[in-house]
Amino acid sequence: MNSSNNAKYKVENNVVLPVKRSYRNSKYPFGEMLPNQSVEIADKTYAAIIGSLRKHKLEGKKFTIRRSDVGHRVWRIS
Repeated sequence: MNSSNNAKYKVENNVVLPVKRSYRNSKYPFGEMLPNQSVEIADKTYAAIIGSLRKHKLEGKKFTIRRSDVGHRVWRIS
């Protein structure tokens, strides 16, 4: 490694990591749901719904999914 390349970059400690921003609006109301509320989703697979819930689970919300007659139903449990 050439020492002149190292002069271009400054390594820093204790820089606060900014909060990740999401610019995409969810088409599902998972963020607005309260515990014991549910929503039925007819047009997505189980895997797609799990992916849509990922952000909300990271926020500490808990959900469960069950198959229904027309697709899947998602409940917020806490």
